[in-house]
Parts: sequence; structure tokens; C-alpha cells
Amino acid sequence: MKVGLITIGGELLNGTRTDTNASWIGQSIEAVGANIDWHMTVNDNAESILSSLDQVPKEIGYLLCTGGLGPTHDDITASVLYKYFDSKSVFDESYWQLLIERFKSRGKDIPLSNKNQAMIPEEGKVIPNPIGTARGLHFKNKNYELFSMPGVPSEMKYMMTNYILPIIDNHSEKNHIKMIRTTGIMESSLYEIIHPYLNTDEKVKIAFLPRFTGVDLRISSKDINYLNKFFSKILPLIDKYYYGNNNEELEDIVGKILIDQNKSISTAESCSGGLISDRFTNTPNSSNYFKGGIVAYSNKIKTDILGVNEDLLTKTGAVSEPVALEMARGARKAFNVDIGLSCTGIAGPSGGSKSKPVGLVYIALSSVDYEKVYCFNFTKDRKTNKLMTSQTALNILRLYLIKND
Repeated sequence: MKVGLITIGGELLNGTRTDTNASWIGQSIEAVGANIDWHMTVNDNAESILSSLDQVPKEIGYLLCTGGLGPTHDDITASVLYKYFDSKSVFDESYWQLLIERFKSRGKDIPLSNKNQAMIPEEGKVIPNPIGTARGLHFKNKNYELFSMPGVPSEMKYMMTNYILPIIDNHSEKNHIKMIRTTGIMESSLYEIIHPYLNTDEKVKIAFLPRFTGVDLRISSKDINYLNKFFSKILPLIDKYYYGNNNEELEDIVGKILIDQNKSISTAESCSGGLISDRFTNTPNSSNYFKGGIVAYSNKIKTDILGVNEDLLTKTGAVSEPVALEMARGARKAFNVDIGLSCTGIAGPSGGSKSKPVGLVYIALSSVDYEKVYCFNFTKDRKTNKLMTSQTALNILRLYLIKND
């Protein structure tokens, strides 16, 4: 089943807002066996919307539309659709009274501009919206069925989940999807490992989705048994880099292992500015294992709180292997935990030298019976370096925990 998508809004075209709706819709559609085969983003004016409707390819069976159903002057999608599908709009008095009551319950008077959201098509259907004021619209012509939704993500997702996806699912062959999340390996290297198992004639599709923090493999097939067999074939090949499925984050996986092993951890961070600690605390129940962190951005904090030797700092500099190790030891002892994790580096874009270039990062792990320092050369971009440092530190911890399980 081929599906089309029209996203409406000048803010999407000029870049002031990222179109996260399109990404979510695309993934949701594929999960029920369909595909977004055609997509246009247009301005919120009648001419642009009408033009996009005229350009919908003939093979599109369902057309999804987001944006322009609000109460303001630039929310004209509904009126354009009434005209295009040759349907009169009728005022829904009962829904208008419902909106009045909703606003009153919040201690507010409803603006008259919301009246346009109480209009319904004479030829067509409305899509319920219990979490917002703008109901969706469902029209049909000889070519396709159109579903128009608000651009507000939560309202769009409700309509997709409870109204639209069941309709598409009923007319599509289910598509089974598995997501493999990896880190610590480049896309090209990952491809070299698994490419012998890739065959265009097979009943499985695989997509490589690279990010700064790793590469996701999205594997799909109409045959769930075939998908499971393929999954079991390639997983042992990439076991060192594989850490989770679907939308699991690395910090979630590491947190589960720490809980299972009943181990505690603390951090000492310089170049990452507390990002490792931030990611630990993104996970529910992280207080069970994460006891605290120190952002040791200055040498004084490194010496006074973490106990880094002042002479060592003078001799090797703050960005060095021995300092990273003493920072990890200091964090472990200061918080009385099982593991200390530290990082020190040159985030950039300035501050580097020939011997210590921008992107140079040392990450250290310290426990009672194991200590090691790792050296990396990342990028020239400050924020990217911080993100890659936090991801790499978490993965170093993951590999250590797995090895010592």
C-alpha cells in the first residue's frame, strides 16, 4: 500500500521548526505494511495546498495531511479541503458547546476564532480529537482517501494511532521490523561484516542509519519467521558493538546491567561538561547505581576535590592519561562507589596544539581490581566531541561490565 504525505506550514519550509511529524508518520506507516511513497511540504496558503493536491501520484491510495487546522488566520487547510472535495461546511452546534465547556473548565472564555473548528463537512467525516480542539477531516475521491490532521504532534499521533493506522492496517500486509542499535563501529565497517548475508533477492530489507553515536540497523520483512532467522544470523557477528533494540538508549542498557550486578558508579568529567552524568540520570531508577558526579572543569577542582596530584598536572597537563586515571580514582573514592568513570580532553574549536589536537580525549575507568585509560581523537566540533565522549564512555563501561559479569 502506497501512502502520500503533505505537511503544511511556512515554519517547516523556512527551518524555524523541524518536521518531526513526518519522521514519526513514516515509521508508523511502515509498521502496518505501508510506505510513504510521496511527500511534499508546502506553504500555508490556498494556492500551495491546492497545487500539492493536484500533484498526488495516481498510485497513492491514502493521503495524509498535517497542519493548518488551528483557529488563527493562517489555518486555512479545512476551508481549502472543503472546496477541493466539493463539500459544504456545516456548523456543529453541539461541538461548539462542548468547546465552550472545555474552556470554561479551565477558567477561560473561548475566543470566537475557535468557531471555525466546530465546522464539519457535509460530504466527509470528522476524526475525533479528545486532547485538542481541532478535529481531523476524512475525505474520499475516486483516486484516494485523505486524512487531514493538526500539526500538533500529540494530537496527530492520537488520530494516527486510533483512527488512521487501523484503516491502513486493515488493507495492508503487516510488515515486521527489528531495530539493532550499535556503537563503536563505523557504517562502512559494519557493512563489511554483514554484507555476505545481504541479498537483494531475499525477503528482508535492511537499512543502515548512521549517527554520531553509532549506527542503527533497521531490518524488516513481511515474514516474521524469516526475519527472526536473519536476525539470529547477524547478531553474533556484531555482538561486540550491539547494545540494544528499537529505541533503547545506551544509558538504559548500562543502567540495567549495573542494577543486575548490584554495582554503583560515579563520574568525574571535564571536557563533556557533565553530559555523562546527565545521561545516567535520564534513566528511571538511576539513583540505584549512580551516586553523583563532579564536573572538574578547572585544575583546582581536580586537585582539591578529586585529589589529582598538582605536580602531575604541571608535568603532563590536564589532558593526559595519568590525569584521567587519577580523576576516575578520585571519583570512585569520593563517592565510595564500585566504579569511577572520567574524561578529560580538548573539546575545541580552539585550545589544541600539534601534540594535543582538538578532539583528543582520554577516558578512564577505575575499580578496585581493574583500571584502564583509553585515548581517542574525535572531531573539530565542540558539541559533537561532547556527545561522542559521553557515548564512548558509556560503551567502555558496558563492555567492562559484560566482561566481568
